[in-house]
Amino acid sequence: PSNGQPATLTFDAFNTEAGYDFVTISDANGTQLSKTAGTTAPAAATSTKLVVKFASDASVTGTGFHANWTTGGTTNQAPTVQLTAPADGATVTGPVTVVFGLRGMGIAPAGVGKEGTGHHHLLIDIEPEALDLDAALPADDHVKHFGGGQSETSLEPAPGRHTLRLLLGDMNHVPFDPPVVSEEITVTVE
Repeated sequence: PSNGQPATLTFDAFNTEAGYDFVTISDANGTQLSKTAGTTAPAAATSTKLVVKFASDASVTGTGFHANWTTGGTTNQAPTVQLTAPADGATVTGPVTVVFGLRGMGIAPAGVGKEGTGHHHLLIDIEPEALDLDAALPADDHVKHFGGGQSETSLEPAPGRHTLRLLLGDMNHVPFDPPVVSEEITVTVE
């Protein structure tokens, strides 16, 4: 948290593919606090910085997970998504690893209707305003779906300048209202 107070992350629902789809939680020092898969939720974690990473093989779909955080009397601010890699303005070569971040909501696969959860959609070279945000998002070269609950991907974009954004969708690939969308980043592929 920006105020320097410790945050506590507590899971109230947890169901991922045992042995394959892991939620890893690390603290401010980068120390791994837990690495969990299956139906037993991770223990509550507290630190001034918590990093949550979800890695899925996307072969078997569980109902996902939902967590809440508290700090200094503040609980669950508005959800946000962000691209944590590559950096905005980066010059990269393929394949390009794109890492997604999410705060204030949980991740659940497409088709799983769990309140407070959604899944990522990566917008490539397209503005959210160009899409119908009241309908299911298309799946095409400009809108990549991560309905398995993935939190990263590897892309092979054509050489040149590209813009990337994340847009969170519900179980039916429909963006939330108001949209949970990241800031745009620009990368140049050599």
